[in-house]
Amino acid sequence: MPDTYDVIIIGGGAIGCTTAYFLCNEGLDVAILDKNDLAREASWASAGMIGPTSAPGIPWYLAATSLSKKLYDELDIRLYEETGRRIGYGGKGMLTIALSDAEAQLVRQEVASQSADGIPAHLLTGEEAKKQEPALPDNVIAAAWLSEGRYLDARAYTETVAIALQHKGVSVFPGQPVTGLLRDKDRIVGVRTANGQLQARWVINAAGAWAGEIDPILKHPIHPLHGQIMALSGPPCGLNHNIMRAGTWGYATPRTNGRIIIGATEDEWGYQKKITPDGLTLLGVITRNILPCLNDCRVLDIWSGLRPASPDGLPAIGPDPRVEDGFLWAAGHTASGMMQAPATAAVLTDLVLETQPRIPIDNVRIDRFLAS
Repeated sequence: MPDTYDVIIIGGGAIGCTTAYFLCNEGLDVAILDKNDLAREASWASAGMIGPTSAPGIPWYLAATSLSKKLYDELDIRLYEETGRRIGYGGKGMLTIALSDAEAQLVRQEVASQSADGIPAHLLTGEEAKKQEPALPDNVIAAAWLSEGRYLDARAYTETVAIALQHKGVSVFPGQPVTGLLRDKDRIVGVRTANGQLQARWVINAAGAWAGEIDPILKHPIHPLHGQIMALSGPPCGLNHNIMRAGTWGYATPRTNGRIIIGATEDEWGYQKKITPDGLTLLGVITRNILPCLNDCRVLDIWSGLRPASPDGLPAIGPDPRVEDGFLWAAGHTASGMMQAPATAAVLTDLVLETQPRIPIDNVRIDRFLAS
């Protein structure tokens, strides 16, 4: 293990791995450390729904989801060329369906809102929606179609990026928890691990739900938001879209191998992971509400994971005013980490290279959580 790197990344999930990938492509010497194996926490549990989406008053969200979709289009090709592996990326958009007049009004509002922000959004009749996605229930009366939506196998993606990192000579250290940060006066200059100290010009904290506890001074109010999720065998007609139902909780999203992912619960249970009867009940309700044709399909898998939740649902990205230099945040994306991972990595790469971030980060600085 070398003692010094250009960049050390704490956390080997989708954001940490993608950031390492972009940085090593810039010729930097990068190390990535994780307390467990890479890609085994939030990225492993994620449903992986991708696509540009706006949120009122939050420019970062639209910019990050739009840039991420563009970058995923490129990464799908590039990673296959480099590793021979597919990342499970595809689909024909996001459909939010309506089964009542009240839900149809919500669908019309969604189309108007997303269109106003420049996102390709289309209002479909029930007949048009059924023709586009035959698995939809017969009583669908309208749908909002966001045509840029995609699905992504978050496990396959993160594992593929991790393989690409090793091909490129990135130093990858699974099972190496970071126990603290190294300081030189007001600068962060490296990390402490159980096996010794590593130094770097930059340290990036992408440690997910654990990111706020890496250092006793550089804290962040991130907390684990537990989610239960399941996979079903798909319908004979297949599924080509991410599906939601207006005014109700949950989603269904396909995989390239024919499975359908149904999710997800939100549970405040600290750092424990578990599958519960109430969670299974809710997943069954979601299935019946969105795609009742799946009611008799086989349950293939059930799992849970910990989302890195922040108080306002937005990540902390960029420098921390509590130190002068050498440290960057990349944590707290809550349930939207995969939607924003490549954009987050691109912005961090810009900051490490000391260039202007390609999308503004004013909404997502850690400063908003610090006492004035």
